Amino acid sequence: MRIERAFRCFSLCFFILFVALLILLFVLGNEEPRIGTDMDDKTSQDSQRPEIREPIILWWTDGDDQLNEYLDCGDVRCFVTGNRNLTNDPQTKVFMFYGTTFKYYDLPLPRKPHHEWALVHEESPMNNFLFSFEGVMTLFNHTSTFRRESDYPLATQFLKSGEWLASTKHLLSAKEKSIQSERLKLAPVIFVNTDCGTGSDRDGYVQLLMKYVQVDSYGLCLHNRDLPQSLRDPLENMLDDEFFQLIAKYKFAIAIENAICEDYVTEKLWRPLHVGTIPIVLGSPRIKDLLPSNKSAIVVDDYDSVEDIARYINHLDSNDEEYDQYFNWKKTGITNDYLLKLLAARDWEVDYGPDVKGKDFFEGFECFVCRRVHENIRREKDGKDPLRYQAALNHYGCPAPVKVNDKGQRTLENDIFMESFTKHKYLAKALQYHSDKNLLVDEESIQQTADKISKNNGKLATQETK
Repeated sequence: MRIERAFRCFSLCFFILFVALLILLFVLGNEEPRIGTDMDDKTSQDSQRPEIREPIILWWTDGDDQLNEYLDCGDVRCFVTGNRNLTNDPQTKVFMFYGTTFKYYDLPLPRKPHHEWALVHEESPMNNFLFSFEGVMTLFNHTSTFRRESDYPLATQFLKSGEWLASTKHLLSAKEKSIQSERLKLAPVIFVNTDCGTGSDRDGYVQLLMKYVQVDSYGLCLHNRDLPQSLRDPLENMLDDEFFQLIAKYKFAIAIENAICEDYVTEKLWRPLHVGTIPIVLGSPRIKDLLPSNKSAIVVDDYDSVEDIARYINHLDSNDEEYDQYFNWKKTGITNDYLLKLLAARDWEVDYGPDVKGKDFFEGFECFVCRRVHENIRREKDGKDPLRYQAALNHYGCPAPVKVNDKGQRTLENDIFMESFTKHKYLAKALQYHSDKNLLVDEESIQQTADKISKNNGKLATQETK
């Protein structure tokens, strides 16, 4: 009886397995063979998608991170995508490029007459020297960079708001700072930096300053003091209240950018101004246009030497009343009309902090470009010529990296970065040549042309330009 029951159980299991096998074979037999890559899937999906009737903005760089979506910009809209299969779609109007990931050998060429290029690059030239040269900048029709001359300027990209800047939440008087300094054995100046070796020779300047003024250096560069354990990752904690409180205990903060370029300003300036510490500023040659008041920072370029600026820092450190005058603007409000106008004109928000509700500058620039495209569509419908846009060198165009002499003056060639800067100069000329002639653009061909230009004193031989 037990054997018979076991046999029946075995028969049932065998039958179930047999049926399952039949079903599996049926499914596999009806499935199309899978050949190709994800791009094939994308192409298949494209052939089945509804026709796109709005202008297409195609992110050529970083396209894999871009969703296919409609972007509403007031009374107009565009379709934003990263799908390169839409390169030749009749609705594709603009190719978007992010400067840091822009590659001179990967471009949508040959370029059709109705194809426009847009560049967004808020980063320092240390990320990509190509944009320091006219041959590359004039390839673009629309720009969004830190420079005020660009079409959609981002000089205040790290400044949350005027109210945030004028906050007195962390503000300490000179007397209170002196008490903290004595209790915690703090230097007058704080320096927090992990990017060592820069196009502005920041470390070289600070090292000279250290001969005359005590500086607490918490970062990897010129390190002489450890951050609290909870703040060891400065990038992760640069907006942390504990970090703000640490900076606020110091009277001065190094606010030297990694490159010297018009309007290039980062959190290195805004952070000490926010907490009530005097920034020692070097970066944009026209930085005074962006300061909250005429007396709110120490500008390196106002002094002939490091020794001169050190003398003034030591003077303020020992004169509380004069020191405190540097924060009168926090009581009266920002008095710089140009800075106030920049903030009022901004239609985007700085994309950090829990209370961000609006669009960031990437989406803002997409809408800016979208509106320009629709404006030209309307003009053509009305029988008018479309507006023509072309970027110029001053939409970015940063100078060569520098090195300071023993007085802190930027008179020397930066031997660390100059070779790369010069290489990119010739690559820029080669790219312009290939683009103008609608020639092949790949890494090898551009490099070969750049080498020829380099050997011929910055120009191509006459017979090659014909």
